[in-house]
Amino acid sequence: MPAGKRMSTNRLGLKLGEKTAISDAVTNPKKLHSKELIDDAAFWRTEFPWTTSVQSKHYSAHLRKGQSLMDTMKQYARYCTLHGIQYVFKDDSSLVERLAWLAVIILSFVCASLLGVTMWDRFSSSPTVTAVKDTHLPLYSLPFPAVSICATDKIRRDEAYHYLSSYVNLSNPATAIMVDDFLATMSLFQYPAYSRMKYYLNRTNDFLPQLSKVNLTDFMLYVSPTCEELFAGCFWIGHQHNCCELFDVQRSEEGFCYSFNSLTSQRRVDCPPLGDLSSVSYILDVEEELRRTHPSCNIRRNTAAGATTGLEVFLHKFNQSDRIRNATNIIGESGFRVQIYHPSEYPEAGMGNLIAPNRAYKMSASVKSFMTISTDQIRKLDVDIRFCFFPDEQQLSVSKTYTQRSCLIECRLDYLHKMCNCRPYYFNMLDNRIPICGPEQLKCIAAHNKALRLFSPPFGNIRGFSQNISSGLSMPLNCSQCLPTCHESTYDVDTDFSRDTQPLAQKTDGYVDVFYKNEGAVKYQRDVTFGWSDLLVSFGGIAGLFLGFSVLSLVELFYWVGKIISFYASESKAKTKRQSAEEKLRTKLPWKVHPAHSIHFPHVKKLY
Repeated sequence: MPAGKRMSTNRLGLKLGEKTAISDAVTNPKKLHSKELIDDAAFWRTEFPWTTSVQSKHYSAHLRKGQSLMDTMKQYARYCTLHGIQYVFKDDSSLVERLAWLAVIILSFVCASLLGVTMWDRFSSSPTVTAVKDTHLPLYSLPFPAVSICATDKIRRDEAYHYLSSYVNLSNPATAIMVDDFLATMSLFQYPAYSRMKYYLNRTNDFLPQLSKVNLTDFMLYVSPTCEELFAGCFWIGHQHNCCELFDVQRSEEGFCYSFNSLTSQRRVDCPPLGDLSSVSYILDVEEELRRTHPSCNIRRNTAAGATTGLEVFLHKFNQSDRIRNATNIIGESGFRVQIYHPSEYPEAGMGNLIAPNRAYKMSASVKSFMTISTDQIRKLDVDIRFCFFPDEQQLSVSKTYTQRSCLIECRLDYLHKMCNCRPYYFNMLDNRIPICGPEQLKCIAAHNKALRLFSPPFGNIRGFSQNISSGLSMPLNCSQCLPTCHESTYDVDTDFSRDTQPLAQKTDGYVDVFYKNEGAVKYQRDVTFGWSDLLVSFGGIAGLFLGFSVLSLVELFYWVGKIISFYASESKAKTKRQSAEEKLRTKLPWKVHPAHSIHFPHVKKLY
């Protein structure tokens, strides 16, 4: 161009010749790839650095993404604390070295996973352990066991005749025979042998409607042996006491009995529960409060061991003339059933020792006490894992303190209520809305006796148990909610029968001596043997041993993942901005741009 001459330019700063060339290339796409334009690439890069083709721009972007992602992964491999990763991404490593290190890392991960599964199985299968905590626990820390004494003869015949004379005419010989069969039925009304009533119920089938108005609870309380008739003398820790002050009427599935030191007896039915057995000081504080507010709820304790240091009871045999007709064939010989159990529980029907009435005949019961407590870590486990209830986790209607035995009693009572719409006479105090079983409903109870003898296991099918059910036995009760207690006191009783030369024993028909065998009790503690903290430590040790993994390794992994996510987010945002800038520039260019061959201008803002 001659000197002094200036080529006119537009407002974009392009020379008119250059503008014509760009316009021709844009409007005619074939010229965009012509040899002249391609060979003059240096011209485009020098004069127009803000322009580039869509194809080359997208290729550069994908290349930059791939390089940035690979660089990020290499940086992570270089600085991460996991063992072996850096050798897989090392620049000067051969393919064989990379594959070898990768195989070692995978093998280590598999080994760590297998050991981790083993630790999890150990945690799931046996998370608790019971260990001896103390072999000389003071005896005063445990209540002296409750002692129940039940006469095998539940009915005094003369009193029964007198009570029933208000309902039937006993002067009629046929009626008198029916009354005797009814008395036999009530004498056999005992769990777990309700079915023994069937024979006498069939004989009195037409007679029972005449007794429909008889309240069986009142009737059995009226005809039962009295405290004065049953007991001849009582001693507690060597001091003589009035037996009727030491013993009280006791409800049980065997009928009405008499019990010593029982919180489930009739006199103490409104007493508050003992509370948390794991804290001796708490129990003693509660009992001190009970002495002031509820004197009759005082729980007796003992500190001595050996014969005659606990409870001594001397018994009278039942008057033979007062027994029901044909009593020997119906209920057997006259005697006493003695059972020792925890004060918070009910006596279990059919259990205990049977004493025949003999002069100078002594039953010695030596008691060993055991206490089991559970730590707070046990409470944190699910019930399905620890397999027990704490005192405040379950409530019963038959007792203020939850025990497995009381729960099973309630389960059987609920079943009878469901099947027969009533409850047996000895548990009439539970709910006034549920009627007491009358004479006409005794057949229903006898008919469901088999179902009451067996209850299903808490979880799953048990080998042998399910086979018995399939072989024709009746379906068991669903008492799966009746689990053991996490805090409990148990008594191991050794009994011995011998002759005794004590003067009072020579004059009476039975002598029972209940005492502690040792000066100390055994205390067990149930704790978590493999808890969550142990499981976490095991996982951490395994991961550190095989992979060099730690909590910081996890943090840095999240850190690098965050960087990669941030990179892709910024790239996506930049791409959106570029596309927006192209669209704006396309609408403002003075020449027409072919839609299939748009031009990218990264520095549009600088041009305006």
